[in-house]
Amino acid sequence: MEFILYKIGCFLGIHLPPFLAYPIGRTIGRIRYCCSPKLRAALKSNLKVVLTYKAAVEGVLYDPQTLRKTIRLVYRNFAIYLTEFFRIPLWDRKTVMKNVELVGIEHLEKAFSAGRGVVVLTGHIGNWELAGVVTSLLGYPMNAVALPFKNRKIARVFIERRESKGVHVILTGAGPKEILRVFKNNEMVAVLGDRLFTEKGIEAMFMGRKTLLPRGPATLAVKTGARYLPGFLVRKNGKYQLIFEQLLEAPEHLSESERVQILVDKGAKVLEKYILMYPDQWLNFTPLWPT
Repeated sequence: MEFILYKIGCFLGIHLPPFLAYPIGRTIGRIRYCCSPKLRAALKSNLKVVLTYKAAVEGVLYDPQTLRKTIRLVYRNFAIYLTEFFRIPLWDRKTVMKNVELVGIEHLEKAFSAGRGVVVLTGHIGNWELAGVVTSLLGYPMNAVALPFKNRKIARVFIERRESKGVHVILTGAGPKEILRVFKNNEMVAVLGDRLFTEKGIEAMFMGRKTLLPRGPATLAVKTGARYLPGFLVRKNGKYQLIFEQLLEAPEHLSESERVQILVDKGAKVLEKYILMYPDQWLNFTPLWPT
């Protein structure tokens, strides 16, 4: 059923004008919402932590009504994310220049200038799929680490969409040779760092709580010498911003484990910053904290 919905969305997404394509995305998003009580519960749990922390940081009282409103907005934004994914084949460099504001691109250029490859820390914020496509269309050698789908047919849909625009997909569990190729050729690899996938994780302060976050992105940078910086694509005022933050670094005289911890801590602060700015664009449907 899910595969059929994705195939329908992919077909209609590129053959229908936006005013028709986006309602279809909303319908598919609504179906997923109605059929996935576990996803709804996880989303509510995550957002309650985020919004409670946001209220504390801003010095205001937490309002449960804000949670209900944000949940509705998240599903609306998930529908937009789906529609944008379906319409990836329509994107080219001209589309990027017309619809995307580049913020901090000098930080990415600085990272590449070292010649040792780049690890981009990102999260389930805005549209991470489109972020890779936009970066590739700008001419940067783009790779993305992705978790294999249980449904191989759906996995194929996602891989084909990414690779059609020059984003090379590296599945988690791939051998070290594949990753080393990326850095040897001074390419970049984007890795999601706002929830655990298959690894044990490492503890960091996140949203005011001790939280297990992936150690993989930071470990890649430390072990290979690749430059490390956060990057996101968010929607703002009807368009997009592709944002790259300053390089994250740790003193080289420290041990590997100490450097990884420092980079994870710094990365958590940047992820936290953007999630607090755009809580309705954080599309994380996996429980991050014990209830």
